[in-house]
Amino acid sequence: MARLPRIRRNFGDIKDLIRAAEDGEPTAQGDLGQAYAAGKAIKQDRLKAFHWWMKAAEGGDAVAMERLADVFRTGEVLQEKVTPIDLARAIEWYKKSAAAGYHEALFGLGRVYQQQQEFKKAAAAFKESAYTYGKRESLREYGMCVYHGNGVTKDIQMGRDIIAEAALMDAEFSELGRTYLAQNYGVTLAMPESPEARKKRKMALESFQFSCLQKRADSGDLDAQVELAHRYIFGGKQNELNRDKAFFWFRRAAEAGDAEAQFELGRACDSGSSMQHRDPAQAFQWYKKAADQDYIDALREAGRCLYLGEGVKADHKQAAAYFEKAARYNDPESMVFLGKMLENGQGVRKNPERAKQLIDTALERDKQGIGLAKLRLSALNEAESTKARKKK
Repeated sequence: MARLPRIRRNFGDIKDLIRAAEDGEPTAQGDLGQAYAAGKAIKQDRLKAFHWWMKAAEGGDAVAMERLADVFRTGEVLQEKVTPIDLARAIEWYKKSAAAGYHEALFGLGRVYQQQQEFKKAAAAFKESAYTYGKRESLREYGMCVYHGNGVTKDIQMGRDIIAEAALMDAEFSELGRTYLAQNYGVTLAMPESPEARKKRKMALESFQFSCLQKRADSGDLDAQVELAHRYIFGGKQNELNRDKAFFWFRRAAEAGDAEAQFELGRACDSGSSMQHRDPAQAFQWYKKAADQDYIDALREAGRCLYLGEGVKADHKQAAAYFEKAARYNDPESMVFLGKMLENGQGVRKNPERAKQLIDTALERDKQGIGLAKLRLSALNEAESTKARKKK
């Protein structure tokens, strides 16, 4: 399954978002559709939401694909009619969204199969969504399929058990929901009256989802291996902070060719974290593997190693080539590096005008980030000053 971008780009304001959407950036188009749907920072317009989700989906944004599929399944955006119901197109977009890495789409796919009374397909979609990706709502729906014998062998008690398991992972379970399950499925549940009871249900869900993630990683799912490694880096309620385990999973995914894992492994070697002593040469090799797959952060870091001669012999011409690629993806730090190289004629022909344009653009983009381009520019300027003082 394809990897979703782990960090979606943030936009400074609605004008910046509109500009990026009109320039054809799928992520921006999807976010603009959401802004129109919610009336967030812009006048609510459900038709425009539908329009931009369509643009984003056609451009490859997996989240927008799922939202578009929802619209075709119901014909509505926030309970207002915008298009005729088209279940065939809904199925098409749900499948594309799931194939592009947005596994939430499997729940919608199960729903639309239910509408078509294709219960076997519905049960299969809910089961995969629940037990492979840990979606609680899908677990509930699968339990109901088992209870009724819709698409699977009927087993009333097993269905009740699955429905109860899903309900006991719902921290926001309502009195209405409790009554519905009791009357229709014979599932009796006590309400979570206390904050402690709600917390227990939330922890049960997190444990279930982590177990699903671990199984996927163990089975060789690269996406799950990388996500598991990130969880061990940051820690959390259901998994400890463990850099050794993070390094293990990054290495496993990196050796299988995953670009993000290769970059993260490079960072571990670069910093000396986890089981590694600092090894700049190995760091560069991993950065290069990821850069050769056009992984943006790796393009920048491989370029930095070549520019500074860290872990590899300095090569300004090759460094500039990496920075040029990353700059095309609007990476601010790479723009600064390339700008300074163009300013000084390092590895490239001098071009003061383009140098200024790149650096100005990087600093402008920094306003939407955390100031890394500004810090990088200060460091490079300071290095130049130090070098000049030594010559004197």
